[in-house]
Amino acid sequence: MQEPDKLIRNYMETDLEEMVRIWYDASVIAHSFIPSSFWALQKNEMKEKYLPLAENLVFEEEGKVAGFISLFGERICALFVAPDMQGKETGRALLEHAKTLKGKLSLKVYKENENAFRFYMNCGFMAAGEEVDERTGCVQILREWEGIQDLE
Repeated sequence: MQEPDKLIRNYMETDLEEMVRIWYDASVIAHSFIPSSFWALQKNEMKEKYLPLAENLVFEEEGKVAGFISLFGERICALFVAPDMQGKETGRALLEHAKTLKGKLSLKVYKENENAFRFYMNCGFMAAGEEVDERTGCVQILREWEGIQDLE
């Protein structure tokens, strides 16, 4: 059950600026192995292309966007939480909501992003391969999750 001052909802166009800010701020911190200039160059594309094409859910707390998850089918394209809201179960709540909606999910996480790597592992995502991201030259691990099916 969601608390009255916290909710997960579909994003609105008016959320885009805040979503891009959260994405950028969290990306720079989580991906210290990639120059921040790389993320700065991606801002417009995130706002004008990637986020509008995805199915986005935001975690709102006290009327403010605290984090979001972006889905394209069963693929998680983004899961970002405002740095000052991290460690408060916001990301887990968004992920659990997406699991309920989809029943099966996949994502890519940079191998060097140890916190995210551990987070997804603790949330039941299994490693399913790896590749080098052409844009950054960094290794990404493909992780997959599938809801437990009752086979009896």
